[in-house]
Amino acid sequence: MKKILYALMIIGLSACQNAKKNKENSLKDSIVAVNDSTAKAIDNSSACVWLKENVEGFFKKGDMNAMANLCTPAYYEYKMDATNVDLDVDGSLTESEFHAKYAKDYDTKLAGIGVGFLISGQDYGSITLSIFDVLHEDAESITLKSVISDCDYQTDYHREIVLAKEGNSFKIKDVKEFD
Repeated sequence: MKKILYALMIIGLSACQNAKKNKENSLKDSIVAVNDSTAKAIDNSSACVWLKENVEGFFKKGDMNAMANLCTPAYYEYKMDATNVDLDVDGSLTESEFHAKYAKDYDTKLAGIGVGFLISGQDYGSITLSIFDVLHEDAESITLKSVISDCDYQTDYHREIVLAKEGNSFKIKDVKEFD
């Protein structure tokens, strides 16, 4: 009887020790997971600085060919197609063809169909960016709610801009144009 009692006590003690080790390991794993996600998160301030400097610089230079350097290849193609919808140019799409081609990857209703890159005005003056509210961020991208202002024409353009991390820099991955 004593042998059975000792065996049960040993089994009980080892079970308690295993439960304690599992709790400690679980706690360590969750701490590591939090630290990993924090380490991989995009730096909000560097994303905002990059966006402001590059977009304002783009409009100051007036070099519309520089758009390709600011965008991911997929977004560049998407926006070029959106700009050229229903135009009489080689490779232009109808609006229904455009929606069919891009609806699975983009919100095509907010593409800015028939208008230019980032602003819908054909003519523009002094362009500035303001209001950088972070709407979403993960290790690969950050979504910023921004206002692009044309001070000379007193016009504001409300945009949601998704930046993809690319090396030590960023690329515009998507822009939702609300006006």
